[in-house]
Amino acid sequence: MGEQEQWYSNKDLYEMMVDLSKGLEQTNAELLKTQMMIRDYNGLREEVGECRKEVAENCKAIAEIRTERKTTLTMWGVITGGILFIFSLLTYVNIK
Repeated sequence: MGEQEQWYSNKDLYEMMVDLSKGLEQTNAELLKTQMMIRDYNGLREEVGECRKEVAENCKAIAEIRTERKTTLTMWGVITGGILFIFSLLTYVNIK
């Protein structure tokens, strides 16, 4: 058997290893940034969910207040109407 030819010299192999190492470092840095962005995005999603719950609760409270207000206004309308009716009746009786 004859001497086998080397495809790459030791210098070429070393340079390829250094380039590969730099490429892996860049990939790891980008992966870390991506993980941080995903974590931040998930945190924002949680905040949006909480805000939606608060908005729903506030809408419910506003609807309840409006219902109570309508009931109160109706009650005062009946009371005012009753008082006016009584004054009208007393006035009519005093006129006769």
